[in-house]
Amino acid sequence: MSCGRWHRTAVFRPLALLAWRKQLPKSLPEGQVRAALHAAHRALWDAPGNFTKDGYLTIGLRGHQPTLGDSYSNNGSMYIASAGLLALGLPADDAFWTAPAQDWTQKKAFNGVAFPKDYAVNY
Repeated sequence: MSCGRWHRTAVFRPLALLAWRKQLPKSLPEGQVRAALHAAHRALWDAPGNFTKDGYLTIGLRGHQPTLGDSYSNNGSMYIASAGLLALGLPADDAFWTAPAQDWTQKKAFNGVAFPKDYAVNY
């Protein structure tokens, strides 16, 4: 199983890309997507051991976890990690940044709050 941090953050690319393109569906408000992405990124990146003393990304999901890597995993795969950060290309005054934060599906679910079911979408 590949578990480089770059793969875990790149999974957010579709949401970040839709936000950047202004194509989020109405069921995913910008404030909700931003809050969810922020929480996920903080959980992954706010751990000691994510980077070497020279500033290179280490292998692991959260912190240095070399046993989670595969033969093709390496410390230089930073560009793939950046795929989930596309929304950073939006200007500071964009609604993505200024819309009020909202709880996302998992947060609602784990707090016993009603939430709409997910359905297939076509973008």
